Amino acid sequence: MLKYRPAHPSDTQMIIDLHVSMSRSAYAHILPEAYLKGVLPAEKQELWQTRCAVLPSPDHLIIIACDGAEIAGFCCFVFNEETEFGTYLNNLYVSPVFQGKGVAKTLLREALSTFENWRKDLPVHLVAFAKNIPATAVYDRLGGLVIERREVTRAGNPGVELVRYQWPTAHNLMEKLAA
Repeated sequence: MLKYRPAHPSDTQMIIDLHVSMSRSAYAHILPEAYLKGVLPAEKQELWQTRCAVLPSPDHLIIIACDGAEIAGFCCFVFNEETEFGTYLNNLYVSPVFQGKGVAKTLLREALSTFENWRKDLPVHLVAFAKNIPATAVYDRLGGLVIERREVTRAGNPGVELVRYQWPTAHNLMEKLAA
């Protein structure tokens, strides 16, 4: 049985490992193999070591799903980036073994339920690769509205199209998750 809880600094390596493995799989048809194998692991190592160094943090919220001592998935809301669009869901990853079992929805519900009341009144947004059809299909089913499309380049890679999804409020997203 999965347990959902805020991340601890001791979870850092499991989060890194899941983020890297899921990115390599999900983005294999979107980003160059050299980037996914060579650059991405170091980027994620630095990102998560910084984010998990001091938890809990006023800057972000990381919720993990645990299957015993293993991580089944995680989500991370960042509170101080791209705030003009609301609260930023920066990461949502679920291990392939647990996909299709409601883990992502439960992670989001657990995280959103901890928001302060004023934050629940703000929009929620995320950015996804337009070619990541499994992810965009989930956001479409949850009633996310595409409010922006743009092409970006990262680390010298070819340009890729990103889509920004937004829900009018965290309350609205919570209702969609409960449906």
